[in-house]
Amino acid sequence: MNLDLLNSIITFATEEGHLFNWKNVVYQALNLLILLLVLVYYLKQPIKNFLIERRGIIGNEIDDAQKALAEARKIKDEYEEKLGNIENEIKSLKESIRRQGEIEREEILKQARIASEKIKKEATETIKLETAKAHREIQTKAVSIAIEIAQDLIKKGMTEPDKSKLIEDFISRIDEEKWQRLQH
Repeated sequence: MNLDLLNSIITFATEEGHLFNWKNVVYQALNLLILLLVLVYYLKQPIKNFLIERRGIIGNEIDDAQKALAEARKIKDEYEEKLGNIENEIKSLKESIRRQGEIEREEILKQARIASEKIKKEATETIKLETAKAHREIQTKAVSIAIEIAQDLIKKGMTEPDKSKLIEDFISRIDEEKWQRLQH
C-alpha cells in the first residue's frame, strides 16, 4: 500500500500522468553505483596520497609555526628580561660615567697644578734675573756717579800729576770690579 501511494503521488506529479518507471530508476542507480565504484577504485590511491601529502604539509607548517612561536616567546622573554635589567644597566652606566668624569677631573687638576708650578718657577727665575739685572744697573750707575764725584773732588784738591795718577788707578779698579761682577 505504501508503494501504491508513492506510485500515485509520483504519477500525479509527472506531466503525462504515466506511472513512475522504477526500472529506469534502478538502472540509473546501478550506473551511478558502478561509476562511484570505478571512481573509488581508480581515484582512491591518488586522493589518499594527496590527503597524506596535504596532512604532512599541514603538519610541517604546524611544526614550523610552533617553532616560530617558541622562538618568538624566547625573544619576548629575553627582551622582558633586558627591560627588567635596564634600570640596573642605566645605574651602572651612570656610575661608570661619573667615575670616568672624576678621573678626568683629577687628571685636569693634576695638569693644572703642574702648569702652575712651572709658571711659578719661571716667574721666580725671571724675577731673579730681572733683580740681578737691576742690581747690576744700579751698581753701574752708582759707580758712575761715584767716579764723577771723585773726579770733581780730586780736581779741586790735588795737583795735576796726583790727580791723573789717582783717577787712573780708581778707574782701573772700578773697571776690573765691573768686569768680575759681570762674569758672575
